[in-house]
Amino acid sequence: MTGEDSGLAEIADSHLFKSLSTEGRERLWVGATTVEIEEGQIVVREGEPGEALFIVKSGQVRVHTVQAGGEVVLATLGRGACFGEVALLTKQPRTATVVAMENCRLLRFNRKEIEEVLDAYPKVKKLLQAIVVGRAKDTIEKLSRN
Repeated sequence: MTGEDSGLAEIADSHLFKSLSTEGRERLWVGATTVEIEEGQIVVREGEPGEALFIVKSGQVRVHTVQAGGEVVLATLGRGACFGEVALLTKQPRTATVVAMENCRLLRFNRKEIEEVLDAYPKVKKLLQAIVVGRAKDTIEKLSRN
């Protein structure tokens, strides 16, 4: 299997993981699983424990939450985007539901592997924390409009 086929390319191209060394990317890849998701299938559900982080290899997913006024779409994510980082970092339940908008291929990283890489690469941990803060601000803004 080539790096391109395996998912190493997605890890290297990911905004989150592009600063990893080759060794760091390979270390992350060892613990990764490719997941096939069909259109309409729920990938993660709001309120459930967050034990994994995902990178979209192909396809698109919709991130939404439910408020008193109904469903609020928070984001549409495509190739190279990551999700699941909030619950993974905070060790709190999922803050949103993610649904496949079309057939998707995702890279799934378990908490243990991500935590090991974050401990070894503080720069990546800092970037992930910044992504969480940015998404939280964006979510608050979107929810305040509804």
